[in-house]
Amino acid sequence: MTAPLISNFKSNYSHNTIDRKSLLTDNWFFNIFFLLLLTAMASLPFTNLLMLPVAILMFLNWIAEWNWKEKWENMRGNASITTIIIFFSIYLVVIYGFFLSYNKGRALAAFDCYLWFLAAPLFILTRRRNRLTNNRIHLAFMVFAISTFIHLCIIFTIAIRKYIQTGDDIYLYYQKLSVFRHPTYVAMYATFAFYFLLDFINKTHKMMATPTKVFLYFVMAVLLCGVFFLQSKAGILVFCILAVIWFIYLLFIRSTNIAAALSIIIVLTSIGIVLHETQIVPIHRFKDTVEEVGKFKTNHRGSGSSEIRLTVWKSTLEICKKNLPWGVGTGDATDELGVNAVKKNYTNLIGHHFNAHNQYLQTLLTTGIPGILILIAFCLHPLVVGIHKKNILYISFAIILILNIAVESMFEVRGGVCFFALFNTLLFLRTK
Repeated sequence: MTAPLISNFKSNYSHNTIDRKSLLTDNWFFNIFFLLLLTAMASLPFTNLLMLPVAILMFLNWIAEWNWKEKWENMRGNASITTIIIFFSIYLVVIYGFFLSYNKGRALAAFDCYLWFLAAPLFILTRRRNRLTNNRIHLAFMVFAISTFIHLCIIFTIAIRKYIQTGDDIYLYYQKLSVFRHPTYVAMYATFAFYFLLDFINKTHKMMATPTKVFLYFVMAVLLCGVFFLQSKAGILVFCILAVIWFIYLLFIRSTNIAAALSIIIVLTSIGIVLHETQIVPIHRFKDTVEEVGKFKTNHRGSGSSEIRLTVWKSTLEICKKNLPWGVGTGDATDELGVNAVKKNYTNLIGHHFNAHNQYLQTLLTTGIPGILILIAFCLHPLVVGIHKKNILYISFAIILILNIAVESMFEVRGGVCFFALFNTLLFLRTK
């Protein structure tokens, strides 16, 4: 299975093709970098533990090359000054937030958490484009997709075993199912992997071996089931929004793919009916959200998950208003939320160390107007480039980014930072 899978990368899917010999004879510094990149892609769906060692090893390898002029020329050739500023400014905001903070210890921790916002563009954009080809980028994406698939297979196996032992189906869903990561992050990974494979198959199916095609369809089916069984409301909504966008794209923009567009609707409709009848789609969680939003108008101290999130948002906005335009600093956000919860008697927040559960609010809270402007630029950049280049996969990534960080402070967690930093940089380079 591996041989035909790898061989399919030698196709018109990428603008650059490489032979197997060049993979072995390329500059050995690049080979080390690429091996580390694949390691990061393979480990990300499971754990963050390898991401810091990988970044350190990439840095040592990058320094050892000692070709500073070439690095600068490569970066300028791979990205405009505007793009470079946008990519690096998201990390510079952390430096700014450090000097605003009283809690320097927690502010220092943000440097570690945000590290890949610096590492990804630094190590990737300074590579020669004829080495870090689209073909290799696709291989890195494929490693991530297969790793996410393996992750889901493992947690499904664990869940089924527990279900057989106990007879309790709670182990098949949500947090009981997702034993390695929070379900929202796993659903996000599975969503991107699904649409990457859809893009890959759509553009290479005519030259793809039948066993490989069958295997990739099976992988997509597992990824799809993963999104729904994980029961992340944000994950399901983002997946369905992208399904509509892809349907429009295949039917109207790539009109030769009418069959593929209709297949998406038929498959998703069929699966939706099955999942609804078996109560896999968390309809009750969406209904609970609507009810909790209604209750929040009269009671700001409810204990439901949506009520708590709404209270956190309300508390965050109250603090933001008092600290505009500069923010409270990256080290003081949690402390400020705790103090405000006691002051306003938000009993559902007292004693908990919540973040803002919304990256836009989190950034406005920590770094004020400068930070939120940079965040908006960072989020809109892939959408604008994707639309300009008519790159549906980059557009899909931008939507995943923009929507997911609206319900979670994903830049405060390494699993979010590493994903967005790596894939944003690689997808941008892929458009060149």
